[in-house]
Amino acid sequence: LSTTKQSNLRMNANNRGIVLCFLIYVVLCATIVSIIEMPWLVVPVGSKVNVNVSELLSNNTAYVTANVTNDNFTWTATMPGYCGVSGYCYPFEDESVIVAMLSGKWGSRCNQINPLDPIMKRYRNNVDSSVEEWNVVRFTPLYAAIKGSLSLLITWIVAICSCCNHECGFCTIYSVLAVMLTYSTTVFLVGGTLLFLYSQDEDSCIQRLCGDVESAFDIGHCVPGWSLYVAAGGIICGYILVVVSCILSCKTPLGRFNIPT
Repeated sequence: LSTTKQSNLRMNANNRGIVLCFLIYVVLCATIVSIIEMPWLVVPVGSKVNVNVSELLSNNTAYVTANVTNDNFTWTATMPGYCGVSGYCYPFEDESVIVAMLSGKWGSRCNQINPLDPIMKRYRNNVDSSVEEWNVVRFTPLYAAIKGSLSLLITWIVAICSCCNHECGFCTIYSVLAVMLTYSTTVFLVGGTLLFLYSQDEDSCIQRLCGDVESAFDIGHCVPGWSLYVAAGGIICGYILVVVSCILSCKTPLGRFNIPT
């Protein structure tokens, strides 16, 4: 091939790598946003929130004993509530009496899960009661989602290095990226799936906020929120990039300088 054609082939290889790197970055951003933002599920205004008496006894024993006669009672949502892998927001105003009763303290209606809490609890020898203990239902979906996102971050770094390093074999790196993308996207998918798989558990925010939940993956009267669509979009794009990486691996020469002459 002429020098001009060789140069064009190298440029096309560079452009493919840069585009793939950018798309991996988009998927990474989608996973991070969906982890941080809680609205995977939204509690509509006017929905009935069923509360079990046992949930209130630890912090409001006197009030519950004096005012509640049934095992369950209902409050009406006055504003949208949220449920996600990183926590939940009660569908009531901040500083309201209802939020104080449910959370045991005055303040924000939102409860953000701190992934470091189990570690802090362990090394503080359970002295600090404000630090939450390990809970499979609350922490497993969050940990799986974070692990998937961190794996995507590593995948993105590898993609950047492959675009900048002229000694890197393109065919090989595309195969590696396909494997890494498959692993990262699948782990993140598992985290999101576990949130709905545990929906019947009493520690699940779906069970707390979404009314009568009769089975796994049942979301009661809750509706999908924008964070759930962002997460789903990131997962779908992640698997599409796996296919694209495999195709590029088959169509790209072994290395930048292995251009036919």
